[in-house]
Amino acid sequence: MSKAQQKSKIANSNLLEAIELIEKESEHRGLSLGELVDLLGEMGHGILILLLCLFFLQPIPLPGISTPIGMIIIVSAILQFLNKAPWIPRRFRLHVIPQKALHKIAVVARKIWSRLERFLNPRLLFLTRVPVFRFVNLLALILSALLLALPLPIPFTNTVPAIVILSIVFAQLEEDGFLILFGYFMTFVMLFFFYSLGTGIWSFAQRPWASLF
Repeated sequence: MSKAQQKSKIANSNLLEAIELIEKESEHRGLSLGELVDLLGEMGHGILILLLCLFFLQPIPLPGISTPIGMIIIVSAILQFLNKAPWIPRRFRLHVIPQKALHKIAVVARKIWSRLERFLNPRLLFLTRVPVFRFVNLLALILSALLLALPLPIPFTNTVPAIVILSIVFAQLEEDGFLILFGYFMTFVMLFFFYSLGTGIWSFAQRPWASLF
């Protein structure tokens, strides 16, 4: 078995273990972001980012939690790039994730993983290992997390960045360069989406009757 395949098996095991831990710890109560980070810290930044992003795989925006989670994703991505231990700012540690939301995360994570695991394989390894591409992946994650963090009450403004983040993080965990390429493609889709949204809002704001609203 190659090192890449061994790493893939470890990532798979850690993800399932993380899901089980969340189900166990949130059986009767919600968890704060600090508790979640402490609970999953040893499993790595990638799994933490994956689980946090699962909140946003639905069209309804979540302005109340998108900003702290977006900031945590940025911090985690940078620390992962620097090979540092997980950490989040103290101001975000007390944000509580409701028990129902945590249960939904676990259910969605199991469904996504059961569908993806058949297709993810170590390939095009330079896209996940070469420092230049690792830095490009980091920039894509930071950009997506910044857009995710925007408190916009507009459908899909959380979902589109979350898809980019999930694609790149899954690809890095499985060292799947094809999925990295999909993540790059979705990054351009995301930029076009927000550019079109910004242009539309600006055009609306310039109309004389817009002041009535």
